[in-house]
Amino acid sequence: MEEFKVIEFQKTRDFSRKLNATFEFLRQNFKSLGKSILYISGPPVLVGSLLLGSFMGEFLNLSQSLQRGASEFESFSNYFLTASFWIQMLLMFVFFLVSFVITIATINSYIVIYSEKKSNKIEVQEVWDRVRNTFWKYLGSSFLFFISFIIAYIILLIPIFILASISGFLVFFGVLFVILGLIFLIFSSSLTYFIQLHEKKNFFDAIIRSFKLVNNGKWWSTFGLIMILYMIMITISYIFMIPYYIITLTSTLHTVSTGNPLEVSSTTAIITTVSFTLYYMVQMLLSTLPNVGIAFQYFNLVELKEARGLMSQIETIGQPSVDPNRPEETF
Repeated sequence: MEEFKVIEFQKTRDFSRKLNATFEFLRQNFKSLGKSILYISGPPVLVGSLLLGSFMGEFLNLSQSLQRGASEFESFSNYFLTASFWIQMLLMFVFFLVSFVITIATINSYIVIYSEKKSNKIEVQEVWDRVRNTFWKYLGSSFLFFISFIIAYIILLIPIFILASISGFLVFFGVLFVILGLIFLIFSSSLTYFIQLHEKKNFFDAIIRSFKLVNNGKWWSTFGLIMILYMIMITISYIFMIPYYIITLTSTLHTVSTGNPLEVSSTTAIITTVSFTLYYMVQMLLSTLPNVGIAFQYFNLVELKEARGLMSQIETIGQPSVDPNRPEETF
């Protein structure tokens, strides 16, 4: 049996060590973390993924019928005016938001409990107790994030209007400025959710803290770490989209070669629904990768700036060490 070794969060790590620590943490906590995500995040993720799969299957069917002739165009356009369409969109938005918030809350709560207990023997109930207290805070933060980035986007649009008044050619540079500005803001604020839970700060204090940590000469390392982990997450989740892409490609080639659109069978609709359902579910589950990486980056930046782990080690010099996983002596 492999001996359990606690992963120390509060220490400095270079780029490769942060990646290795992320995968080691997931390997070490695969069972208990996976169970927590499945039981806590699973229900809203499942409902959201089924709604997405059903919507995409129906949309594919309507898109294919549109190719049969102009007579179908009216029914296609009317679909976006029906009450069922907007109800479906509203439900998808609600469950996507709830899934996003509760998944991040579950992952971050688990990480905090692990760092406190120094053990991977963590029960779902322990995580759920933290998630219940964190969910509404994260939900409010998500709305504040949305409003903040809308305001930032509007402000960043000002240079486009200024450049457009000078020359149409300069608009390209204005658009580039907006894109780069939003990317900068997104990664500068990437530690906000974890800071809120770990340091028990409100949204505004947490986002200011995130900006200070990341923009202390570590923006590029934060960008690189999160981007690599997100690329891994997206690549793996897109595997489940392969059946849908095969169907789409087959339909396109059939239409081009024969001039008639391929009829959408019930099997095709089912495959489309299942593909999008699995894609969304797997993507939400794999969001553990970037979120665990963000936690390691947070502790790394805090240690570089404040040396909390070093100070803690200095304070414990001369004190007997205690292994939380060592069995009690019975003699």
